[in-house]
Amino acid sequence: MPSKRHHEPGDLYVKLSVKFPDTIDPAAIPILERALPPRTPIETFDKNIILEEATLDDAETRSRGGHFQEDAMDEDHEGEPRVQCANQ
Repeated sequence: MPSKRHHEPGDLYVKLSVKFPDTIDPAAIPILERALPPRTPIETFDKNIILEEATLDDAETRSRGGHFQEDAMDEDHEGEPRVQCANQ
């Protein structure tokens, strides 16, 4: 989006709320199939394969003690000298 105060364009965020119907008329399916992108085929598996559906949550690495490279500056290490900024 253009900005009146700055010369660089900004970001436009659009939040959509979509309410899907609980049921659909079977006669409307061909019309929707023409309007929407083609369906991706459903993957099929052999009958002897056991599948289990799982939902992954976002990991909170700080609460679990994990560290990323970007967090290296936030860590305090014991025994290392601390650097103070000099007043000028």
